[in-house]
Amino acid sequence: MIRIALGLALSLLPITLSAAPIPAGDGYQVVKIKNSNLEVFTYKPANYANGPLLLVFHGVDRNADTYRDNAKTIADRFGMVVAAPLFDKSRFPGALYQRGGIVNQKALQPQEKWSGMLAVGLADQLRRDEGRPDLDYYMIGHSAGGQFLARLAPFVPHAAKRIVAANPSSWIFPTAKEEFPFGLGGATASLVNDDFLKRYLAAPLTVYLGMTDTGATNRDDSEDAVEQGATRYERGLNFFRAGQALAKEKGWALNWRLVEVPKVGHSSMRMFDAPQVKAALFD
Repeated sequence: MIRIALGLALSLLPITLSAAPIPAGDGYQVVKIKNSNLEVFTYKPANYANGPLLLVFHGVDRNADTYRDNAKTIADRFGMVVAAPLFDKSRFPGALYQRGGIVNQKALQPQEKWSGMLAVGLADQLRRDEGRPDLDYYMIGHSAGGQFLARLAPFVPHAAKRIVAANPSSWIFPTAKEEFPFGLGGATASLVNDDFLKRYLAAPLTVYLGMTDTGATNRDDSEDAVEQGATRYERGLNFFRAGQALAKEKGWALNWRLVEVPKVGHSSMRMFDAPQVKAALFD
């Protein structure tokens, strides 16, 4: 019944195959990126005037349509067009979504297998579809989507103006002393040198934290994750401080940004609606 209801709901949306501009209002399209078809839920404000693209990455419930809806306030406030891709669990389990497909069974995978490459490919395709291949784009993800972006930021080449990781369960600390996916050691150590670390600190990454995100629901509380901190909020603070410490030690620039939202816990809607989202995305 759920599948039937979803199918009926989708049938009421403007459905577009890739290669056409995103329609005004709510939309749904299937975009082919290399050998993968991604379902993408879209929104374009009625008064849209060639503003930037916002890619929105869902949480563990794989509810891309809900995340698109939650991001409408951002689109309306800042004149952005929204695209929320679905990384379904059957094709993209945790190793391929939250952890980006970078490592499989402790073996580093070829770059073309990294799931983040699909996200960048989607951005490029939608920019072409809009007739503006140089259209500025931003990325925001919450919870599992934040984990996805936290792994994309150090490894995947991109042209995003800002990557906002909101309330993920864990981060990739900028050290090879911890193994991937919690650090840069283990299977990914061969990629890591000073140039890599310098680029990582220069990534346009926002650590976007709800200050009361202290609950354990859907939280990774494995031993390695707990070593980063007791709560999602604490882990995010510790990650940002690790970046600050390395930048100070090496004398490198730090392009990361810490933005905290008081009185908000593990809620994508409230994080997206918060006034602080402006600072998370823009200066």
